[in-house]
Amino acid sequence: MKFGKNKDINYFQLLSEMMDCSLRTATELDSLFNNYTEVETRAENIHRIEHEGDEMLHNLVRELNKAFITPIDREDLLKLGSQIDSVTDAIEDVALTLDMLSVKAVRNEILPVSALMVQACSTLVKAFDEFEHFKTSHELTQMLISVNHDEESADRFYRANVKALYCDETIAPINVIRWKEIFDGMELVLDTCEDVADVLEAMAVKNR
Repeated sequence: MKFGKNKDINYFQLLSEMMDCSLRTATELDSLFNNYTEVETRAENIHRIEHEGDEMLHNLVRELNKAFITPIDREDLLKLGSQIDSVTDAIEDVALTLDMLSVKAVRNEILPVSALMVQACSTLVKAFDEFEHFKTSHELTQMLISVNHDEESADRFYRANVKALYCDETIAPINVIRWKEIFDGMELVLDTCEDVADVLEAMAVKNR
């Protein structure tokens, strides 16, 4: 979104674009898990997308500081923007962890969690598109419930995966350390997605 001096800002569109940035990082990370090559280069690409998200958040803050009237409370818009930024940051952290910890190969049990990450981010993009019409929307609530279900599924995977990791006596200790970090990071990604859904739901209820 371009910001002109005399142009009205569509805050809902900006939030949707920020969430799309999260989805793009999620898609890139999922692609990396499924085709584990050129890790450093692809992690850097995810970092570049995350930087775009940071710029969008800075733009949101600048516009809110200048605005006289906003469609919902400026504090609520800023909270939503900050929560979205946390999703993108959490996804970037996983990608950087893969590179920094020199992970050599992917454990297959991360793949369904990664798919849930993409699904949750995709649903949140649709939810932010719908949020502009939150007073009359019949779909928004169901979208947010779907994200909560994704987080619950990811939580079950997390517990099972960590248990299996520590039960397998054949795994080298360094790989236990590496994959516990990755499992923790992916758990945080889905938690932050749920946080966005919860805040979005609260904002819709508050402003109806």
